[in-house]
Amino acid sequence: MHPAQRHPTLIAIIAVAVAVFLLTAVGAFSMNLEYAVVPIQVIQAWEAVTAGDVGGDTPSVLLTMVTALFLHGSPSHVIMNMALLWMFGSQTSLFLGKWWALGLFFVCGIGGFVLHVILNRDSDIPCIGASGAVMGFEGIYLGLILQWRLPWPDVWPLAHPVPPQQLGVFAAIGIAFDLWGLTQTGQSVAFGAHIGGFATGLVIAIVITQIYPSQNRWNHSGRA
Repeated sequence: MHPAQRHPTLIAIIAVAVAVFLLTAVGAFSMNLEYAVVPIQVIQAWEAVTAGDVGGDTPSVLLTMVTALFLHGSPSHVIMNMALLWMFGSQTSLFLGKWWALGLFFVCGIGGFVLHVILNRDSDIPCIGASGAVMGFEGIYLGLILQWRLPWPDVWPLAHPVPPQQLGVFAAIGIAFDLWGLTQTGQSVAFGAHIGGFATGLVIAIVITQIYPSQNRWNHSGRA
């Protein structure tokens, strides 16, 4: 089966992110702050919601935790994110199902932004990118291979199939780097969003594998 038929929701996510970046690059779309996550604005919007005020700009500010997932600041940013999104997201789509992959992209991405906002609540620096969702897929994959017996992943950009544990180690190294980065000062990378997304994905995978101890049980449940 062609990848576009096997993982249509993942292809759609990548197509939208790349299209938005290209439109921004040629000046057809203005990537301004109304689409990016600004921690202090999100905190203020959330405080307004808890106070019962859902009018004004509150909904649009909270919605930035979705729109910011499709914004990237440079070619290397979007290329790296989309390559890793395909590598780990395709595995999520393959083993959990295409619609689960779509939903988890947003859940993990939002989870990443939530932690970033909590850690930087007074910051007015905008945050963009799908890195939290990407790390979420890495967390999901790591959680699945800890409990399920999965086939060797054969996915671009891997040159050849590798043991699942090897790809899992790659994900573990990635989150270890992010944890280290969080301790450094003066960083322009939103490490908190990476960690939040990864933790969200890992917890979801742990819950799934506790309810469904094997991939066959999951498949027979009709959820894939």
